[in-house]
Amino acid sequence: MYIISFISTWLKDIVVLFILISIAELIMPKGNMKKYINMVIGLLIIFTIISPFAKLLKLNFNFEQSVFNYSKPNTFKGIEHNEFYTQQEKQIEKVYKEKISNEISGLIEEKTDYRVVDIIVEIIDGEENYGDIDYLDISICENDKNIDENKIFIEKIKSVEIENNVSEQEILDTEYGELKELISASYSVDKNKINIKMYKKGKGE
Repeated sequence: MYIISFISTWLKDIVVLFILISIAELIMPKGNMKKYINMVIGLLIIFTIISPFAKLLKLNFNFEQSVFNYSKPNTFKGIEHNEFYTQQEKQIEKVYKEKISNEISGLIEEKTDYRVVDIIVEIIDGEENYGDIDYLDISICENDKNIDENKIFIEKIKSVEIENNVSEQEILDTEYGELKELISASYSVDKNKINIKMYKKGKGE
């Protein structure tokens, strides 16, 4: 009887999963995030098929739950489907932004003599171009490695004299121009939507 119950529950899980996948495909946004959503769907299918057998063999099967916060569909009984998709979307968006942040940090460290201290990534929420980068706020500081002559070097502004109605912000924009060009060309982001600032250490740091 246990085997029959096990198979019955397993088949129900698969049916529910494919129903949810069908709904997800209907509302799936177009854009860069589509491939990441498809990846998550593939992982969920594998998890649903393999997990019951792992439990049957009394194995402790932990499948990246901390990343995607996924549970079997029957744990969502009594919860609206839109809440499930909202949580899934938030997890996917978080992973997606972290991936972009890591890539940009690597690009800056590779091409310049600076490293990223902090980066804030904002993406487009609208259905059209959903997932494209909308805004970047990047804090950088000098890298401890030796300066490479082939890399971009941004001179520190020790003092700024405002002359001929030229603002400090305009001077900063000029200083960071090359770095903005690099990021803009690599990620198709408008330079005006890239903010770069030099990280200043506080007392005790």
